Amino acid sequence: MNNTLIITGGFINIEFAKKYLQNNEFSKVIAVDGGLLAADKLSVIPDYIVGDFDTVSPLLLYKYEKMSNVQIIRYRPEKDFTDTYIAVQKAIEENSFSIHILGGMGSRLDHTLANVQLLQYALHKGIEAVLVSPKNRVRLLGDKRRSIVLRREEVPYKYISLMPVSESVKSVTTTGMKYNVNNFDFQLDQNVSMGVSNEIKNDEAEIHISHGELLLIESND
Repeated sequence: MNNTLIITGGFINIEFAKKYLQNNEFSKVIAVDGGLLAADKLSVIPDYIVGDFDTVSPLLLYKYEKMSNVQIIRYRPEKDFTDTYIAVQKAIEENSFSIHILGGMGSRLDHTLANVQLLQYALHKGIEAVLVSPKNRVRLLGDKRRSIVLRREEVPYKYISLMPVSESVKSVTTTGMKYNVNNFDFQLDQNVSMGVSNEIKNDEAEIHISHGELLLIESND
């Protein structure tokens, strides 16, 4: 089982990425198209490089083509899936139990939303996935993971937002937060914004759901 890092082509803060790599150990690394530049700056040699390679320098790609321990998987630009989706599929094939995505929240809102949906795709496969950046960390709670504990000293983000992804999220209970709920049912068509901009009040906060899918967004201004 692998803890897999995907470095994709959105904006990546290199200093943040260096610290993230120091604090997390990955057994597999997948670089996605233009994300190869960030991997190169981080001195990370990926196990796989995937994409249609419309945004990566041919000279940089050639550098890794000469490495026998790097597998390059090339796709045509005219395809049905995004490059990051292909990378997530590859991570699943590699028996990943966890997937961390750097560069998945860039200036393209369509790509960002597609990558948030990939969290749901991974969760349905029984795999925890997370999008991370200096400003946001995005995860999904669902039937494969119904609770999570957040320790304030370990959370580098100020705000905690909970947003329903499924039509309803049953029995949401939070403790240790500025605004807590107990066995509350989030309805997508009624109170989608009710869980926005909460904060951890105690040393430790816990979020639990009984059914449905709930987006957990930790963020900074």
